[in-house]
Amino acid sequence: MIKKAKNTIKIHCLGGFREVGRNAVLIEGKTEKILFEYGFKIEGGVDPLPLKVKPDAMFLSHGHLDHLGSIPILYQKWNFPIYGTAPTRDNAEMLLKDSLKIAKINKTPRAFNPANVSKMFRNWNNVRYNQKIKIGKSTVEVYDAGHISGSAMFVLNMDGKRILYTGDFKLNPTRAGSGAKIDLKKIDIILMETTYSAREQTDRSATEKELGRIIDKTVSKGGIAVIPSFALRAPEIIMVLNKQKIKVPMYLDGMARKATEIALRHPQFLRNSIELKKAVSKVRMIKQHIERTKILAHPCVIVTTGGTLDGGPIVSYLKHLYAKKDCSLILTGFQFPKSAGNYLVETGRYVTDEFDLKLGMQLHQLSFSGHADRTELLRFVQKIRPKKVICMHGDQCHRFATELKGRFNIEGLAPKPGEILEL
Repeated sequence: MIKKAKNTIKIHCLGGFREVGRNAVLIEGKTEKILFEYGFKIEGGVDPLPLKVKPDAMFLSHGHLDHLGSIPILYQKWNFPIYGTAPTRDNAEMLLKDSLKIAKINKTPRAFNPANVSKMFRNWNNVRYNQKIKIGKSTVEVYDAGHISGSAMFVLNMDGKRILYTGDFKLNPTRAGSGAKIDLKKIDIILMETTYSAREQTDRSATEKELGRIIDKTVSKGGIAVIPSFALRAPEIIMVLNKQKIKVPMYLDGMARKATEIALRHPQFLRNSIELKKAVSKVRMIKQHIERTKILAHPCVIVTTGGTLDGGPIVSYLKHLYAKKDCSLILTGFQFPKSAGNYLVETGRYVTDEFDLKLGMQLHQLSFSGHADRTELLRFVQKIRPKKVICMHGDQCHRFATELKGRFNIEGLAPKPGEILEL
């Protein structure tokens, strides 16, 4: 148990605890209050719990909506500095504007407006890896998280404690990233994502080869391989395709185009920017709706948003190809429980508000996740050896927290949203 004491550090669990989505943590010390993220739970459209006090600063780990999607709400009444890397800034702006656009189309208004978004970015401060930022008497160190381009983890030095906030991270290198920094000293507490605490991922090189085999088999029969992707995962996918030496035309569609442009704009945050440039040079960008029909006339590979099949250009492609048995649909990312992609996997039917289609395409699931799997999570904790681990961003947080005590004799905690931990 965490015991109360004088001059304690308080950790306000506002979101992302015993759930995936809406990450939000306020850490309050003697003199500073520092906020780590204020995300949005896309599945169900849920904001974090209300923030009742103005933070002295905010840190954003990376540009995904479940970590940043509700931040503009806070700028309706406050001004405070926000820190993140340059790619995170550009990705955040892209996704927030798109979020407002989708909300307007779906008539599900968000709790903020474009003016709040603009105000957020007027308060933005770019940071780089291995930088130390001073916030009052506290400091925050910035390190590579290995999740996507520009993703960061933060070490907060506050009132004599070193608290690591991981955000989303991955230890093993990928095509685009070098993997998270693991050589961190004297960490007292880790606030750690546990998305895949109960899952092992297959070897990445084997997965890449399997993708190549599926595509070769598909196009050899005259078919088309469609790869739905989250926008920020697209650079990784096209780099994998380039290494597999695909011999048919490759296309990139939707917000994946802009996300790839952002990654190239900040080469210092990539493992190998030259390889990404080579991959992009072999891909044709789809910019107009009419092009989507034209490219279906011949065997090809299409990488497009959205990753869970709920919207984006993927809907158009599936409307044309769903019944074609010589074509393949290759899912590469996490399918949220209530997503169209997850329903398709479970039932074989692609169901949206517009239609209900029985899939005839060959369906494949491969993991190109940027999250640490179970082995990586355990290795991370074993290497850093903190005094406490607070598990978040997962649906089995309590189970994993209990395991850490038995395996490493490290106290594991799995608080619920709304709890305040006093250290």
